[in-house]
Amino acid sequence: MSPVTYSLALGTVNSEPYYAHIKEFADEVLDHAAGVLSEVVTEFREYVRTYRLEELRSTEEYYLELLSFGLLWKSYGGYALAARVAPFVTMARMAEWRKRHPQWKPAIDLARGFITTLMLMPARGRKTPAPDPTLRDVDRLCRWLEATGEFREQALRFVRWRAFWETMDAHPRACMASALFGFADWFTARSEEVLGIYTNNVGKFLESAPRRYRWREDRIQCSRPRAEYHLNMVGAELMNRAFRKDFLNTERTALLLPGCMRAKVDGECKAERVPEGLRCTGCTRSCRVNQLREMGMRDGFEVYIIPHASDLRRWSPRPGQPRRGVVASACVTTLVEGGWELKRYDVPAQCVLLDYSGCQKHWHRAGVPTRMNMRELKRVLPA
Repeated sequence: MSPVTYSLALGTVNSEPYYAHIKEFADEVLDHAAGVLSEVVTEFREYVRTYRLEELRSTEEYYLELLSFGLLWKSYGGYALAARVAPFVTMARMAEWRKRHPQWKPAIDLARGFITTLMLMPARGRKTPAPDPTLRDVDRLCRWLEATGEFREQALRFVRWRAFWETMDAHPRACMASALFGFADWFTARSEEVLGIYTNNVGKFLESAPRRYRWREDRIQCSRPRAEYHLNMVGAELMNRAFRKDFLNTERTALLLPGCMRAKVDGECKAERVPEGLRCTGCTRSCRVNQLREMGMRDGFEVYIIPHASDLRRWSPRPGQPRRGVVASACVTTLVEGGWELKRYDVPAQCVLLDYSGCQKHWHRAGVPTRMNMRELKRVLPA
């Protein structure tokens, strides 16, 4: 099958070469980040510690946040500055309502699709934003990102960086911005050299995206540029490293799978609804979800099917219950946001990317059952 947007396997038997490449490139990204951003990250960590804003996290996470800010500003800063009149707060709340009330999701998604096109993405916003946003511009970007529902976790983290940047004098802040956006430019070019073979079809897909997704709620999710695919590929690897120790200290493990891995569509799949999502009942022997369920029964982990945009807070630790770690799988454009959300809910997590996208709702008109690399899953699971 020709990939819809990306393919980690490149038409071969498995995606093992990809995982070797991404580990090497993640090391290169960290080395480059340390050379240009280590000082600002050190100062930010001290700021966080002084004001007790959060428990200090790994340096890798802070580098990833800065890289994300640089790339998202370049992709969406123009829209954020152009969207002067929009129901930002209501849009952000609607993104949460659809998670908590799945029965309302179709109506909410319909409304969000129209509002996104009419108010959040006006035509004048296509202009490339200035490379040195003011603090007020950062405020607008954070408000816009949260309203989209696609970048809420990033927006929450950028707000803390914005507060830190306000404590800096003008000249150091300008030097920091120059280093940050220079890093983002380096990443955009270098990631295309290293990871571009896996995202060759993104450009072709994006040519039809404006027409196909114009009024849809998933317009932003399905219209991301190649650099954001590469960002999330690296982000998944860095998150696995940063969260690994905490994940290995859990007592139980759950594997969270997207619905697009099922052999049958909604209405035909016999999975039963449970508080955590859907539980496979083994209705189709060849179904990849069923195969993973059987593997979980042998190796001691649970398997659940989690619809897109599910509320992940249900995985938060509960008093008196064993602490659960989760391994989540999803396509490149959504997995990192979910990883940040699990982190916010204090859920130790690891992730394994889908080898390609193919769900009928978002990517493929007929729908194609997706898959993950089983060797990578075994490497990620506790021994």
